[in-house]
Amino acid sequence: MSESSARAPRFKVGDNVLATGPDQTYRGKQGVIVEVVDAQRDLVYRYKVRFPDDAVATFFGFELQSKEPS
Repeated sequence: MSESSARAPRFKVGDNVLATGPDQTYRGKQGVIVEVVDAQRDLVYRYKVRFPDDAVATFFGFELQSKEPS
């Protein structure tokens, strides 16, 4: 995929998100995107999310949904 046709990341640093993936540890928890992991190698962005307890986990975009801060 050329640089001109690369997809933009779904989320950006600072976005509030809700974890919806299969991992029971984080499912249903709200956090903030702290890093967008470059998709160069496999063209799939990953997102590092910090949760209120300061835990940080990495997710694919389909494992997250936008969420207004509570």
